[in-house]
Amino acid sequence: MQIDSTGLFFSAANSAAMTGAGINKDQKTSKIKKKTFASALEKSTYQNQLIQEGFPVEIAEMEVEEAAVFLRDEAEKAADALRESQMPDKFADFRKKVSQFMRYLEKNNFEVKVKARKGFNSKGQPLPPRVQVKIINKDLDEMAAYFISSQKDTLKMLAKLNEISGLLVDLLAS
Repeated sequence: MQIDSTGLFFSAANSAAMTGAGINKDQKTSKIKKKTFASALEKSTYQNQLIQEGFPVEIAEMEVEEAAVFLRDEAEKAADALRESQMPDKFADFRKKVSQFMRYLEKNNFEVKVKARKGFNSKGQPLPPRVQVKIINKDLDEMAAYFISSQKDTLKMLAKLNEISGLLVDLLAS
Protein backbone atom coordinates (compact mmCIF):
# COMPACT_ATOMS: atom_id res chain seq x y z
CA MET A 1 0.00 0.00 0.00
CA GLN A 2 1.37 3.34 -1.05
CA ILE A 3 0.54 6.66 0.60
CA ASP A 4 0.24 9.78 -1.56
CA SER A 5 2.49 12.20 0.26
CA THR A 6 1.57 15.23 -1.89
CA GLY A 7 -2.14 14.87 -1.01
CA LEU A 8 -1.29 14.70 2.66
CA PHE A 9 1.06 17.66 2.32
CA PHE A 10 -1.59 19.91 0.72
CA SER A 11 -4.23 18.76 3.18
CA ALA A 12 -1.93 19.55 6.10
CA ALA A 13 -0.95 22.90 4.60
CA ASN A 14 -4.62 23.86 4.10
CA SER A 15 -5.48 22.83 7.65
CA ALA A 16 -2.52 24.79 9.04
CA ALA A 17 -3.50 27.88 7.04
CA MET A 18 -7.06 27.75 8.36
CA THR A 19 -5.87 27.22 11.90
CA GLY A 20 -3.32 30.04 11.57
CA ALA A 21 -6.01 32.38 10.32
CA GLY A 22 -8.24 31.37 13.21
CA ILE A 23 -10.90 29.89 10.91
CA ASN A 24 -12.35 26.46 11.36
CA LYS A 25 -14.86 24.70 9.11
CA ASP A 26 -17.80 25.47 11.40
CA GLN A 27 -17.10 29.21 11.23
CA LYS A 28 -16.82 29.07 7.46
CA THR A 29 -20.17 27.33 7.05
CA SER A 30 -21.87 29.60 9.59
CA LYS A 31 -20.78 32.67 7.59
CA ILE A 32 -22.25 31.14 4.45
CA LYS A 33 -25.46 30.31 6.29
CA LYS A 34 -25.66 33.86 7.65
CA LYS A 35 -25.22 35.30 4.17
CA THR A 36 -27.91 33.10 2.68
CA PHE A 37 -30.22 33.81 5.62
CA ALA A 38 -29.59 37.55 5.32
CA SER A 39 -30.28 37.51 1.59
CA ALA A 40 -33.44 35.43 2.11
CA LEU A 41 -34.57 37.84 4.83
CA GLU A 42 -33.88 40.83 2.57
CA LYS A 43 -35.81 39.20 -0.28
CA SER A 44 -38.73 38.42 2.03
CA THR A 45 -38.75 42.00 3.34
CA TYR A 46 -38.76 43.38 -0.21
CA GLN A 47 -41.63 41.05 -1.18
CA ASN A 48 -43.65 42.17 1.86
CA GLN A 49 -42.98 45.80 0.95
CA LEU A 50 -44.25 45.17 -2.59
CA ILE A 51 -47.40 43.50 -1.25
CA GLN A 52 -48.05 46.40 1.14
CA GLU A 53 -47.66 48.87 -1.73
CA GLY A 54 -50.17 46.87 -3.79
CA PHE A 55 -47.78 45.35 -6.34
CA PRO A 56 -47.70 41.69 -7.39
CA VAL A 57 -44.95 39.57 -5.83
CA GLU A 58 -43.79 38.35 -9.26
CA ILE A 59 -41.91 41.60 -9.89
CA ALA A 60 -39.61 41.12 -6.88
CA GLU A 61 -37.04 39.18 -8.92
CA MET A 62 -37.25 41.42 -12.01
CA GLU A 63 -35.25 44.41 -13.14
CA VAL A 64 -37.10 47.75 -13.33
CA GLU A 65 -37.79 47.58 -17.07
CA GLU A 66 -38.81 43.91 -16.96
CA ALA A 67 -41.23 44.65 -14.13
CA ALA A 68 -42.71 47.59 -16.04
CA VAL A 69 -43.24 45.41 -19.12
CA PHE A 70 -44.82 42.71 -16.93
CA LEU A 71 -47.22 45.19 -15.33
CA ARG A 72 -48.08 46.71 -18.72
CA ASP A 73 -48.84 43.26 -20.13
CA GLU A 74 -51.05 42.48 -17.14
CA ALA A 75 -52.96 45.73 -17.68
CA GLU A 76 -53.39 44.95 -21.38
CA LYS A 77 -54.71 41.47 -20.56
CA ALA A 78 -57.19 43.03 -18.14
CA ALA A 79 -58.22 45.55 -20.83
CA ASP A 80 -58.86 42.73 -23.31
CA ALA A 81 -60.95 40.89 -20.72
CA LEU A 82 -62.93 44.08 -20.04
CA ARG A 83 -63.57 44.58 -23.76
CA GLU A 84 -64.91 41.03 -24.02
CA SER A 85 -67.36 41.41 -21.14
CA GLN A 86 -68.10 44.57 -19.21
CA MET A 87 -68.59 42.96 -15.83
CA PRO A 88 -67.85 44.77 -12.53
CA ASP A 89 -65.10 42.32 -11.58
CA LYS A 90 -63.34 42.86 -14.95
CA PHE A 91 -63.67 46.59 -14.47
CA ALA A 92 -62.15 46.42 -10.98
CA ASP A 93 -59.32 44.18 -12.21
CA PHE A 94 -58.48 46.55 -15.08
CA ARG A 95 -58.52 49.54 -12.77
CA LYS A 96 -56.23 47.74 -10.30
CA LYS A 97 -53.75 46.68 -13.01
CA VAL A 98 -53.55 50.16 -14.55
CA SER A 99 -53.04 51.77 -11.15
CA GLN A 100 -50.28 49.25 -10.33
CA PHE A 101 -48.53 50.05 -13.62
CA MET A 102 -48.78 53.80 -13.16
CA ARG A 103 -47.68 53.72 -9.50
CA TYR A 104 -44.69 51.54 -10.40
CA LEU A 105 -43.65 53.99 -13.11
CA GLU A 106 -44.11 56.88 -10.72
CA LYS A 107 -42.02 55.13 -8.09
CA ASN A 108 -39.17 54.07 -10.41
CA ASN A 109 -39.19 56.58 -13.24
CA PHE A 110 -39.47 60.01 -11.70
CA GLU A 111 -37.39 61.98 -9.26
CA VAL A 112 -39.18 64.77 -7.44
CA LYS A 113 -37.16 67.63 -6.02
CA VAL A 114 -38.81 70.14 -3.70
CA LYS A 115 -36.92 73.37 -3.05
CA ALA A 116 -38.04 75.82 -0.40
CA ARG A 117 -38.32 79.42 -1.53
CA LYS A 118 -37.42 82.38 0.61
CA GLY A 119 -39.76 85.31 0.95
CA PHE A 120 -43.44 86.03 1.24
CA ASN A 121 -46.27 86.68 -1.20
CA SER A 122 -48.42 89.83 -1.25
CA LYS A 123 -50.67 88.41 1.48
CA GLY A 124 -47.73 87.89 3.82
CA GLN A 125 -47.72 84.09 3.48
CA PRO A 126 -44.54 82.15 2.75
CA LEU A 127 -43.99 81.34 -0.91
CA PRO A 128 -44.90 77.78 -1.92
CA PRO A 129 -41.95 75.48 -2.61
CA ARG A 130 -40.77 74.86 -6.15
CA VAL A 131 -41.31 71.33 -7.35
CA GLN A 132 -39.20 69.86 -10.12
CA VAL A 133 -40.01 66.47 -11.64
CA LYS A 134 -37.16 64.82 -13.48
CA ILE A 135 -37.69 61.83 -15.75
CA ILE A 136 -35.06 59.23 -14.90
CA ASN A 137 -35.74 56.64 -17.59
CA LYS A 138 -37.05 57.98 -20.89
CA ASP A 139 -37.79 54.47 -22.20
CA LEU A 140 -40.22 53.81 -19.35
CA ASP A 141 -41.82 57.19 -19.93
CA GLU A 142 -42.29 56.40 -23.63
CA MET A 143 -43.75 53.00 -22.72
CA ALA A 144 -46.26 54.67 -20.39
CA ALA A 145 -47.26 57.18 -23.07
CA TYR A 146 -47.73 54.38 -25.60
CA PHE A 147 -49.78 52.33 -23.14
CA ILE A 148 -52.07 55.24 -22.35
CA SER A 149 -52.56 56.09 -26.02
CA SER A 150 -53.25 52.45 -26.93
CA GLN A 151 -55.78 52.08 -24.09
CA LYS A 152 -57.50 55.40 -24.80
CA ASP A 153 -60.82 53.80 -25.80
CA THR A 154 -60.89 51.54 -22.75
CA LEU A 155 -60.09 54.47 -20.47
CA LYS A 156 -62.90 56.53 -22.08
CA MET A 157 -65.25 53.63 -21.47
CA LEU A 158 -64.13 53.49 -17.84
CA ALA A 159 -64.74 57.23 -17.47
CA LYS A 160 -68.28 56.78 -18.82
CA LEU A 161 -68.87 53.84 -16.48
CA ASN A 162 -67.71 55.95 -13.53
CA GLU A 163 -69.98 58.78 -14.66
CA ILE A 164 -72.97 56.44 -14.96
CA SER A 165 -72.31 54.87 -11.57
CA GLY A 166 -72.08 58.37 -10.08
CA LEU A 167 -75.45 59.25 -11.61
CA LEU A 168 -76.95 56.08 -10.16
CA VAL A 169 -75.67 56.99 -6.72
CA ASP A 170 -77.16 60.47 -7.12
CA LEU A 171 -80.51 58.94 -8.10
CA LEU A 172 -80.48 56.65 -5.09
CA ALA A 173 -79.56 59.51 -2.77
CA SER A 174 -82.49 61.69 -3.87
